[in-house]
This record gives sequence, structure tokens and C-alpha cells, in this order.
Amino acid sequence: MNPPCNICNAATVGHAQAVYRKRHGACLLRCSNCGFLFVEKPYWLAEAYAEPINSSDTGYVWRNLWARDIIRECIESHLNPAGTFLDYAAGYGLFVRLMRDAGYDFRWADLYCQNLFARGFEASNPLTGPFEAVTAFEVFEHLTNPAEELEKLLAITSCLIFGTKLVPEPAPQIKEWWYYGLEHGQHIAFYTRKSLELLAGRFDCQLVTDGADLHVLSKKSIPPEFFCQSKISRWRFWARPVSRLTRVSLTSSDHDFIAKKMLQNYES
Repeated sequence: MNPPCNICNAATVGHAQAVYRKRHGACLLRCSNCGFLFVEKPYWLAEAYAEPINSSDTGYVWRNLWARDIIRECIESHLNPAGTFLDYAAGYGLFVRLMRDAGYDFRWADLYCQNLFARGFEASNPLTGPFEAVTAFEVFEHLTNPAEELEKLLAITSCLIFGTKLVPEPAPQIKEWWYYGLEHGQHIAFYTRKSLELLAGRFDCQLVTDGADLHVLSKKSIPPEFFCQSKISRWRFWARPVSRLTRVSLTSSDHDFIAKKMLQNYES
């Protein structure tokens, strides 16, 4: 019998069989109610996190620059720019450094990664708030228990801004979506809009989402256009280099190259 959904406790059904890191077989389950997808028993996580930032994440720098532009606009439009902010599961600290360079008091926290770029600006451990907002980019797809992590974060802020890709409709099969991350095995949870709405209701929060990558859970009332300015930022970010250069970005092709090489290495 399949375990119940981690979000709403409804029954789950098998969605697909997958092979992670070329050798770990597992079942991907889907909630019959909210559509949440999760790996049933990700027993290889210790191996997967031997290197916290996986080498196929060729979008790491681009994503941090993109997030900087977006979050600056969200802060200036809807939050207190003079407040203290936390970047949770902050990795090497590049985003914290970028935001501090832009004049915002961001702090770093990550239990599994070394702080390289924002040393000296670590949050206390255990985390204590309040923070004006907490950001968490590329975190939620790594969680075995999303509700437990949310409870911890919403205890230190009334505004959680996070980034994770929503499951397309219909839910893609294993070979149809790169975000499953079979080569690194770190992505084990995948959300639908409905699953996020249920999480928001569980914690008495308002959900605002751009419907694709960016989401906010807030205990205070926020406008539906919270991310409207961020869409302009996305366009500007892509348009700036394109207007000057004719070469195609190598980010996507580099990812494919590294991911293929990782899978080949497992065979040797």
C-alpha cells in the first residue's frame, strides 16, 4: 500500500518508475487529490548530498542574478527595504552577497553547504526571527517533509518567498521533464498549484504565485500582483545580453553535457 500524500494525507498512486544516479530504482508517487509528486523512498540522499551543489547545476550563477533583480523589486514594492532578510538553504552565499551589495540586510543559513561569499553574515543557529522575509530558491524540491520545514520557516517570518518549478499539466513522465534530476538524485518533491494552496491553508497563509517558478506564502495580506514587476525583470535580464550579443547561451547545453557525463561516470 502506498504511503499517503505528504501535503494533504490523501491516497497516492504510482506515477512512474525511475532510476536515479544510474543505479537507484524508486517509485514516483502522485497524490490523487492535490497532484503532489514525490519519491517514495529516496534512500540515496546521503550519497547525492556528498556534493551539496550538484555539478549539472549550470544555471547556478544565472539563477542568482535573476533572483536578485526579482527580489529587489518585490522588496521595494511590497516589503520594508530596511528590514532584515534571510536566505534559507543559501548554498555558497552568492545570493546573499548580491543582495547585500545591493543594499539589503540579508543573512545566510545552510546546514549542508559552506558559506563562501557571505562569510560573516550568517544567521544564528538555531534560527531566530523575526525576519522581514525569508527567501528559499531551489529548496522545496529537496524536502522529504515540506509541512515540517514550512512550520519552522513561518515561525520566523510572516513572508516566505520561494522558487520551485510547478508540475506541468499533464504531469510529465520521467523522460519528459529535466527537473526530475535523475543524474543527481536530489529532487524528490514536485508541487502543483493546488498542493501549494493546501499548504497555505494549513498555515493560515495567503498564496500568490506566478504560476510557474515563483511563489510567496504570507501571513499578511499581499496584492495578487506581487510578482508582476518580477516578470519585467525576467524580460530585462534576458534582453540585456541578447541586445548586445548574437551568441546563444551555453547554460542549457552545458547542463545536458554535465548530466550525461555524470551518468557515464556511474558506469565506470
